Amino acid sequence: MKINIVTKKIELTNSIKEKIENTFYNLEKYLSSDTDVHVKLDVTKRSQKIEVTIFTKNGTIIRAEDSKNDLYNAIDEVYDKLYKQIRKLKTQLINKNRSNDSIRFNNINEYNDINIESENTIKKVKKFNLDKPITTEDAIMQMDLLGHNFFVFRNLDSEDINIVYKRHDGYGLIEQI
Repeated sequence: MKINIVTKKIELTNSIKEKIENTFYNLEKYLSSDTDVHVKLDVTKRSQKIEVTIFTKNGTIIRAEDSKNDLYNAIDEVYDKLYKQIRKLKTQLINKNRSNDSIRFNNINEYNDINIESENTIKKVKKFNLDKPITTEDAIMQMDLLGHNFFVFRNLDSEDINIVYKRHDGYGLIEQI
Protein backbone atom coordinates (compact mmCIF):
# COMPACT_ATOMS: atom_id res chain seq x y z
CA MET A 1 0.00 0.00 0.00
CA LYS A 2 1.36 3.40 -1.00
CA ILE A 3 0.38 6.25 1.31
CA ASN A 4 0.80 9.81 0.04
CA ILE A 5 0.35 12.51 2.71
CA VAL A 6 -0.32 16.14 1.78
CA THR A 7 -0.61 18.83 4.44
CA LYS A 8 -2.10 22.30 4.49
CA LYS A 9 -1.37 24.72 7.35
CA ILE A 10 0.15 21.92 9.44
CA GLU A 11 3.65 20.51 9.81
CA LEU A 12 3.86 16.78 9.24
CA THR A 13 5.61 15.51 12.35
CA ASN A 14 7.01 12.01 12.69
CA SER A 15 4.33 11.09 15.22
CA ILE A 16 1.50 12.17 12.89
CA LYS A 17 3.10 10.34 9.97
CA GLU A 18 3.57 7.17 12.06
CA LYS A 19 -0.04 7.34 13.31
CA ILE A 20 -1.35 7.65 9.74
CA GLU A 21 0.85 4.87 8.38
CA ASN A 22 0.22 2.47 11.28
CA THR A 23 -3.53 3.08 11.14
CA PHE A 24 -4.07 2.82 7.39
CA TYR A 25 -1.64 -0.06 6.80
CA ASN A 26 -4.23 -2.12 8.72
CA LEU A 27 -6.44 -1.82 5.61
CA GLU A 28 -3.80 -3.56 3.49
CA LYS A 29 -5.21 -6.98 4.41
CA TYR A 30 -8.41 -5.99 2.56
CA LEU A 31 -6.78 -4.27 -0.43
CA SER A 32 -3.92 -5.14 -2.73
CA SER A 33 -0.48 -4.11 -1.57
CA ASP A 34 0.01 -1.63 -4.44
CA THR A 35 -3.19 0.33 -3.73
CA ASP A 36 -2.75 4.12 -3.64
CA VAL A 37 -3.95 5.98 -0.55
CA HIS A 38 -4.03 9.79 -0.59
CA VAL A 39 -4.26 11.54 2.77
CA LYS A 40 -4.91 15.29 3.07
CA LEU A 41 -4.49 17.07 6.39
CA ASP A 42 -5.79 20.59 6.99
CA VAL A 43 -5.95 22.71 10.11
CA THR A 44 -8.39 25.57 10.71
CA LYS A 45 -8.95 27.67 13.81
CA ARG A 46 -11.69 25.35 15.03
CA SER A 47 -10.73 21.88 13.85
CA GLN A 48 -8.25 19.56 12.27
CA LYS A 49 -9.47 17.81 9.14
CA ILE A 50 -8.34 14.61 7.46
CA GLU A 51 -9.51 13.42 4.03
CA VAL A 52 -8.50 9.95 2.81
CA THR A 53 -9.07 8.69 -0.73
CA ILE A 54 -8.25 5.11 -1.70
CA PHE A 55 -7.78 4.35 -5.39
CA THR A 56 -8.29 0.64 -5.98
CA LYS A 57 -6.92 -1.21 -8.98
CA ASN A 58 -10.31 -1.75 -10.62
CA GLY A 59 -11.13 1.95 -10.53
CA THR A 60 -13.28 1.94 -7.41
CA ILE A 61 -12.64 4.97 -5.26
CA ILE A 62 -13.26 4.83 -1.52
CA ARG A 63 -13.28 8.12 0.36
CA ALA A 64 -13.85 9.34 3.91
CA GLU A 65 -13.19 12.52 5.84
CA ASP A 66 -13.56 13.78 9.37
CA SER A 67 -12.96 16.95 11.34
CA LYS A 68 -12.21 17.02 15.06
CA ASN A 69 -10.37 19.12 17.62
CA ASP A 70 -7.83 16.29 17.94
CA LEU A 71 -6.19 15.06 14.72
CA TYR A 72 -5.46 11.63 16.20
CA ASN A 73 -9.17 11.09 16.95
CA ALA A 74 -10.04 12.24 13.42
CA ILE A 75 -7.57 9.70 11.97
CA ASP A 76 -9.21 6.89 13.97
CA GLU A 77 -12.69 8.04 12.93
CA VAL A 78 -11.74 8.09 9.22
CA TYR A 79 -10.20 4.62 9.55
CA ASP A 80 -13.49 3.31 11.01
CA LYS A 81 -15.46 4.89 8.15
CA LEU A 82 -13.14 3.39 5.51
CA TYR A 83 -13.22 -0.02 7.19
CA LYS A 84 -17.05 -0.02 7.12
CA GLN A 85 -17.08 1.03 3.46
CA ILE A 86 -14.61 -1.71 2.49
CA ARG A 87 -16.66 -4.33 4.38
CA LYS A 88 -19.80 -3.07 2.64
CA LEU A 89 -18.05 -3.22 -0.74
CA LYS A 90 -16.81 -6.75 -0.10
CA THR A 91 -20.29 -7.87 0.96
CA GLN A 92 -21.82 -6.36 -2.17
CA LEU A 93 -19.22 -8.04 -4.37
CA ILE A 94 -19.82 -11.41 -2.69
CA ASN A 95 -23.58 -10.98 -3.06
CA LYS A 96 -23.08 -10.36 -6.78
CA ASN A 97 -21.49 -13.84 -6.96
CA ARG A 98 -17.99 -12.53 -7.48
CA SER A 99 -15.10 -14.36 -5.90
CA ASN A 100 -14.22 -13.63 -2.26
CA ASP A 101 -10.84 -12.19 -3.22
CA SER A 102 -12.36 -9.64 -5.61
CA ILE A 103 -11.74 -6.92 -3.08
CA ARG A 104 -8.16 -7.08 -4.33
CA PHE A 105 -8.35 -4.95 -7.43
CA ASN A 106 -6.52 -5.01 -10.75
CA ASN A 107 -6.82 -1.84 -12.88
CA ILE A 108 -6.85 1.71 -11.59
CA ASN A 109 -8.66 4.46 -13.50
CA GLU A 110 -7.13 7.91 -13.78
CA TYR A 111 -8.57 10.31 -11.23
CA ASN A 112 -7.44 13.92 -11.07
CA ASP A 113 -8.48 16.69 -8.72
CA ILE A 114 -7.79 20.23 -9.86
CA ASN A 115 -8.49 23.04 -7.44
CA ILE A 116 -9.26 26.30 -9.21
CA GLU A 117 -8.67 29.43 -7.19
CA SER A 118 -10.80 32.15 -8.72
CA GLU A 119 -13.93 34.16 -8.09
CA ASN A 120 -15.88 32.30 -10.77
CA THR A 121 -18.72 30.01 -9.80
CA ILE A 122 -16.71 26.85 -10.60
CA LYS A 123 -14.59 26.10 -7.54
CA LYS A 124 -13.39 22.59 -8.35
CA VAL A 125 -13.01 20.46 -11.48
CA LYS A 126 -12.79 16.69 -11.38
CA LYS A 127 -11.70 14.56 -14.30
CA PHE A 128 -12.60 10.90 -14.57
CA ASN A 129 -11.62 8.27 -17.07
CA LEU A 130 -14.92 6.95 -18.45
CA ASP A 131 -13.33 4.42 -20.82
CA LYS A 132 -14.21 1.40 -18.68
CA PRO A 133 -17.97 0.72 -18.78
CA ILE A 134 -19.64 -0.41 -15.56
CA THR A 135 -23.11 -1.59 -14.56
CA THR A 136 -25.67 0.69 -12.98
CA GLU A 137 -25.36 -1.31 -9.73
CA ASP A 138 -21.59 -0.76 -9.68
CA ALA A 139 -22.13 2.97 -10.29
CA ILE A 140 -24.53 3.15 -7.31
CA MET A 141 -22.01 1.26 -5.19
CA GLN A 142 -19.22 3.65 -6.26
CA MET A 143 -21.41 6.69 -5.54
CA ASP A 144 -22.19 5.37 -2.04
CA LEU A 145 -18.52 4.64 -1.36
CA LEU A 146 -17.60 8.20 -2.30
CA GLY A 147 -20.46 9.64 -0.25
CA HIS A 148 -21.69 11.65 -3.25
CA ASN A 149 -25.24 12.41 -4.36
CA PHE A 150 -24.58 11.55 -8.00
CA PHE A 151 -22.11 9.61 -10.14
CA VAL A 152 -21.27 9.87 -13.85
CA PHE A 153 -20.32 6.63 -15.63
CA ARG A 154 -20.25 4.79 -18.96
CA ASN A 155 -23.06 2.22 -18.91
CA LEU A 156 -21.95 -1.34 -19.64
CA ASP A 157 -25.22 -2.20 -21.42
CA SER A 158 -25.58 0.83 -23.70
CA GLU A 159 -21.99 2.22 -23.79
CA ASP A 160 -23.60 5.67 -23.23
CA ILE A 161 -22.68 8.16 -20.54
CA ASN A 162 -25.24 7.93 -17.69
CA ILE A 163 -25.71 9.56 -14.29
CA VAL A 164 -27.06 7.87 -11.18
CA TYR A 165 -28.27 10.09 -8.36
CA LYS A 166 -29.83 9.81 -4.91
CA ARG A 167 -33.50 10.55 -4.51
CA HIS A 168 -35.62 10.75 -1.37
CA ASP A 169 -37.15 7.37 -2.31
CA GLY A 170 -34.04 5.58 -3.63
CA TYR A 171 -31.94 6.22 -6.72
CA GLY A 172 -32.48 7.79 -10.11
CA LEU A 173 -30.83 7.21 -13.48
CA ILE A 174 -30.30 9.80 -16.21
CA GLU A 175 -29.73 8.25 -19.63
CA GLN A 176 -28.50 9.82 -22.82
CA ILE A 177 -31.04 10.11 -25.66
